[in-house]
Amino acid sequence: MNDGELDDSSGFRLFRYDATGLRGKRLRLLADLPTNDAGVPQEDLIGVTDVISLDDTPSVLHSLRVHLVDDPAAIGIVGIDQLALYDERRS
Repeated sequence: MNDGELDDSSGFRLFRYDATGLRGKRLRLLADLPTNDAGVPQEDLIGVTDVISLDDTPSVLHSLRVHLVDDPAAIGIVGIDQLALYDERRS
């Protein structure tokens, strides 16, 4: 396993800063204490494993707006280095 990559058996993978088509996708939250691009903790996301992307592509600050799977009103902004995209081929 290389730095910045996940084990192939995990079922999810990191994605690039210029990824597109993310809106509505289920993402794996990799951080125990997720933060936005400024390092501010996103308290609604603490202890959460999966989130849904509200943005189609990461912002210029390399973050995404996401919401809880079961609560679209609970929105947070998370750096993409703390998120992974589920591998659709494994569904």
